[in-house]
Amino acid sequence: MREISVIGSGVIGLSSARCLQEAGFAVRILTREMPLETTSVAAGAMWSASDLEGRSRVWAAASLRYFLPLTQQRGSGVTLQRMREVYTEAVPDPWYRDLLPAFARVPALDLPAGLVDGYLMDVPVIAPPIYLQVLQDLFLAAGGVIEERSVDSLDEVAAEADLLVNCSGVGARRLADDPAVYPMRGQTLLIDAPEIALGYMDNERVDHIFLRADGVLIGGVKLDGDWRRELDPAISADIIRRTSAIESGIAEAKVRREFAGLRPGRAHARLELEQRPSGNAVIHNYGHGSVGYTLSWGCAEEVTVLALNVLSGES
Repeated sequence: MREISVIGSGVIGLSSARCLQEAGFAVRILTREMPLETTSVAAGAMWSASDLEGRSRVWAAASLRYFLPLTQQRGSGVTLQRMREVYTEAVPDPWYRDLLPAFARVPALDLPAGLVDGYLMDVPVIAPPIYLQVLQDLFLAAGGVIEERSVDSLDEVAAEADLLVNCSGVGARRLADDPAVYPMRGQTLLIDAPEIALGYMDNERVDHIFLRADGVLIGGVKLDGDWRRELDPAISADIIRRTSAIESGIAEAKVRREFAGLRPGRAHARLELEQRPSGNAVIHNYGHGSVGYTLSWGCAEEVTVLALNVLSGES
């Protein structure tokens, strides 16, 4: 059995590892942080594809096909939720409208002040602490190995397997020597607010209310170039203030957990095969920004196709 090493255990690394396993490869994950310690656990994790173009749409559509059946599986961490996606200007129907179980326009009278258009749609929303644990358990049950270690050189670890898949997220800036990668710092809160019946997303203002299997996730911020991982109390207070203007019950809701993480920003996600000067083959799969879950399974499928081609003698 051909052996593949995957760097990174966030949603991109875990998804790639599981897809490779299903194709018949023996897979080992090399990671500095276990899945529930990665930035992926801090994500809002709604399937969100309005701003995507080109290959990213193909990846997002494939991930949607993967997530929709999971919304019917109890304990998967993936649920189907009705969301409002709102805008300050008129927008056309999104490219994916016919792929969703339900889609309509938000009635003008239901739009908050200052907003002029919006979608009302049923989309998969993922609870990362549950979903990542499920993925990890499936990976280990299928014979996968997770090795906690820091990776300082692609060539060093590439020599340990038949193929290396680099899902190192924002760490790819150093590991892959890619200055196009930068941190997009995020911060979110998980609250108890069962009375909220409708999700909300304003990406321009980064006002998010996501109804998940583990509670209600509110956020957020996108701070480009900010490498801080520690929680900022002032940001949390501002998130509560902003989202309370949308759903008044948030102000009094119990905060169950707070998260901070560094999204791997890049103008375009990098998914490609590189033949290193050392002779080793590396598949890069990083730079997914704030849509890692949306692109995760589609990218994993393309990684697997590349791996099958490389290890069957094609390139």
